[in-house]
Amino acid sequence: MSALGAAEPASYYTEVRPLLQVHCSGCHQPANKLSGLDITTYEGILKGGAKHGSALVKGTPDNSPLVSLVTGKLQPRMPMGGAELAPEAVDLLTRWVREGAEDDTPAEAKAPQAPTEPPVYAQAPTITGLAFSPDGGMLAVGGFKEILLHKADGSNIEGRLLGRSDKIHSIHFSADGKRLVAIGGTPARFGELQVWDLESQELIRSVTSTIDTLFAGDLSQDGKWAVFGAADKTVRMVDLETGEEVYKAGHHEDWVLQVVFGIDGKRIVSVSRDRAAKLADAATGAFQENVNFLRDKLYAVARHPRRDYVLVGGEDRVPYLYTMDRPRALKIADDSTLVRKFEEQDGKIFALAFSPDGSLAAVGGVSGEVPVYDTETGERVASCRGHDGGIFVIAFHPDGKRLATGGFDGVVRIFDASSGEEVQSFIPVPIQQAKSADDAQKAG
Repeated sequence: MSALGAAEPASYYTEVRPLLQVHCSGCHQPANKLSGLDITTYEGILKGGAKHGSALVKGTPDNSPLVSLVTGKLQPRMPMGGAELAPEAVDLLTRWVREGAEDDTPAEAKAPQAPTEPPVYAQAPTITGLAFSPDGGMLAVGGFKEILLHKADGSNIEGRLLGRSDKIHSIHFSADGKRLVAIGGTPARFGELQVWDLESQELIRSVTSTIDTLFAGDLSQDGKWAVFGAADKTVRMVDLETGEEVYKAGHHEDWVLQVVFGIDGKRIVSVSRDRAAKLADAATGAFQENVNFLRDKLYAVARHPRRDYVLVGGEDRVPYLYTMDRPRALKIADDSTLVRKFEEQDGKIFALAFSPDGSLAAVGGVSGEVPVYDTETGERVASCRGHDGGIFVIAFHPDGKRLATGGFDGVVRIFDASSGEEVQSFIPVPIQQAKSADDAQKAG
């Protein structure tokens, strides 16, 4: 309150923007602009939609569609299909418009830009993205606002791809090794898909999607499409040549954490915290059926490289191998697609991977241990140990003899897949050593 007792001006950034995010952005965002309106940015509100034009007439709430639509003066009343806004929320919007509807977003909070210099690390960040190049000579690792390109043994950093996203959840090389696709974003702000040319190490395309981070995905075999999951419960596909979103499918009831293509690229399987592994048409996103019997939340899926089998895992700590082709008509509580059930893990499952020939399957999660199994028999053939904390990503080398793991402790570890013996380990980011007290005093 001011000295005269007047209320502080309404803030777009701290009050109005969060209100609109909760109640309006689900239908009015870049990928789903109902009535042509994007309400996730101040510029989008000013531009308005196809029916009413600008959502704001500064200083005049009665003539501003943003206010009139939530009061019912304009129909249909918003939020459509949802509960009416509380009186205090309507009062906030009205006051903000009456006071001039100014954008008080701090400069540092506006659209994020890629850093011009590599980040400086005091400690290793958690690793959630990791992939070997098709020729096996390079290992790409996700860092903070960057992807680090290492020699496959971690002996040297060959490049640092600086981007806008705080976190990378999924890294994929094109089959010819010329491009790299990264999927991630910044929580509660935006999701992003990045396409990089590896020869020039230049960003070819940045595609933003939703108002939250994107999760793990997959590339089609021909390298034309990328499919991924999102925190808004959708599965989305993007044309990598144009950057256009082909579709978004809303079959899940919770976060979609990973999506994979089938062998021929005509189907996809997505897993979610809603417990379902859902099979859909890759071209349209049209739902076909649940692959699995519903048990508990699912966090990871991997597709067998030579068969339309998917390995799924999550909250209940058991990896299940399913076929994408149901052997008989679907029945209630049907688990006829189950091929094999592996042993229960010591914690939740966050990462799954097959060797290139599909003979081995590796499982990672909370326990910090990565067991390796014979896919055909389900027997454990190796145990990879050494991480301090959970495992969030596993990648087999193209030769199938080694696998790389990463997770909470920020260390990349490379293991012999048949024995579980650690071959190499390294921190993928340069760590700046803290100055001693004497050095700091001298610098001062």
